Amino acid sequence: MNILIANCGNIRSHEIKTLAEALNKKHKVTIASHMQNKSNRALAFCYRDVPVRCNTVLFKDIVKNTDWIKAIDNNPKERTGFDGISTFEFGGDPADTISIMLNEILAHKKPDLVICGLNNGRHMGQDIYSSSNIAMAMEASFLGVPAVAVGVDKAPGGNAEKDLLPACEFIAKNAQKIAELKLPPKTFLNISIPRVEKYSDFKGVKVARMGKMTQLSKYIEKADPKGAPYYWADSVERKSCLESDPDAAPAWFEKGYITIVPLNYDLTDHDAVKEWNKVIGKDVAVAEGKK
Repeated sequence: MNILIANCGNIRSHEIKTLAEALNKKHKVTIASHMQNKSNRALAFCYRDVPVRCNTVLFKDIVKNTDWIKAIDNNPKERTGFDGISTFEFGGDPADTISIMLNEILAHKKPDLVICGLNNGRHMGQDIYSSSNIAMAMEASFLGVPAVAVGVDKAPGGNAEKDLLPACEFIAKNAQKIAELKLPPKTFLNISIPRVEKYSDFKGVKVARMGKMTQLSKYIEKADPKGAPYYWADSVERKSCLESDPDAAPAWFEKGYITIVPLNYDLTDHDAVKEWNKVIGKDVAVAEGKK
């Protein structure tokens, strides 16, 4: 199976390396990531006067965990990395990366599955709207390719490679099944994986709805040397509304379950369309045009 691993982080992150190592044993893997970290960019694109740069990065002998080698290539479509892994390093924004990979570089043979992640952290509530990895999965679904975004619960100070191994094992064991789910049009999956010591520590898998989370950040007001105010974003502890929504993904996640939330990029409130047409049709009207 052909799998595209797309990540909003830097190509040298162990999140990319560990996932690629797990998947490359049975599948043909291609990697796309960024020259700089592009977290929390959502569906931003580079347009008009801002070109998107793309380098070819040779992912040297990933199975043996040797060093990275970076090379700039004038024709990245023809360059193949070691172990059959073609690796592309982008400027621009995460949505650019997916669009270019699927519409240009891999246009001749689109992947069977796009895996966006591993994200060093989870998105299970309103924070899905700012997540770059979820946005990349959404962009892939726009283009008709099955896609999942994968996040792993973050350890204090960030996840080490050993913290990611059970999550990578889960994805490697189930990638084929996920690709064959035949997701409905407009639908992609958001998979959140607890951090455990070994694979057998997972409690199970639950398909659930997204939850409600507390705000992503707070802002500290300061003044620059000239006295003008500015605001510096500071992260806050994320808490989910477990008591009010016990069947949502965050509640199952806290119990040790891997959660899968099917997401749909159609944000229309279809129930409201039906109800409000009755109200607006009466109360918010314009006079019919005269012929």
